Amino acid sequence: QAFPYLSMSTPSLRRVILAGGRGFLGNAIKKQLSIAGYKVTLVSRKAGEEDTISWESLENEGLPETDVVINLAGAPILDLAKPWTKKYEQECVDSRVKTTQTLAKLAAESKKKPEVFIATSAVGYYPTSLTAKYTEDYISSASLDGWAAGLCHKIEDASAPASEAGIRTVQMRMGVIMGRGGGAYANMKLPLRLGVGGPFGDGKQWFPWIHLDDAAGLYQFAAEEKKVSGPLNAVSPHCVSNGSFMTQIAHAWWRPAIFAVPAFLLNLIGKERAAMLLEGQHVIPRKAIDLGYHFKFPYVDQACNEIVNGAD
Repeated sequence: QAFPYLSMSTPSLRRVILAGGRGFLGNAIKKQLSIAGYKVTLVSRKAGEEDTISWESLENEGLPETDVVINLAGAPILDLAKPWTKKYEQECVDSRVKTTQTLAKLAAESKKKPEVFIATSAVGYYPTSLTAKYTEDYISSASLDGWAAGLCHKIEDASAPASEAGIRTVQMRMGVIMGRGGGAYANMKLPLRLGVGGPFGDGKQWFPWIHLDDAAGLYQFAAEEKKVSGPLNAVSPHCVSNGSFMTQIAHAWWRPAIFAVPAFLLNLIGKERAAMLLEGQHVIPRKAIDLGYHFKFPYVDQACNEIVNGAD
């Protein structure tokens, strides 16, 4: 059992509908919940696969009886194989907002409503700053705090039908997920191995990271801890700068981290994308700490060592 500190002896929540469950984080959540005794059903574009249900079936027949609904669906914003056009930018918005809204409405309309609905937002909800520290109490501006904040507001607002129907609703404000096999590390691995890794820009911006195991663990925690509702910051309790993080992960490779990626190069991948790499937020997981979640990888050095040297 990956998280023995969570009470798994008689979990009251057994069935999960998981949308967007085939990606890096989705696979980790499915594995984590399956180990803990949950029956996980993935929402898929295709019908007929084992332990899956199609979006078309959901919209035509409604939500099957379930205890937990989790939405991770969304086109990858930092997929550099996709040119940052207005069309793809809109796809990144619609794929998150519309799926959240669809599932929240289906949950609200269910005869037997789920116990909890978990939408996936991001730390982009908070404005970028070198000095501010953000907990879940901070309220940002959808119109003034940048593109990412506007998107996060739309995602979180889309979960409203579930909360208005009396379902415990959580908006997971996800940080930068670090782990083997995908996520941000997949793009860092080759330069690090070759000894040409380094920070983005000057590296002074905050880097609100979280280890993959804790990212998955927080979804389980949100499903089971009845006091969790509203926004939940999914980040390590020890935030560091981008430069410090890159130094630590390069150190785990026994390599330097002196080759900074200049800002003008990053701006070529799209202004909104570049801002997510060149600017950051110091985010604190206040609710998770206060409600008793114990981080498996709270410190950057132990996380980086596991990511680079741990067993698959």
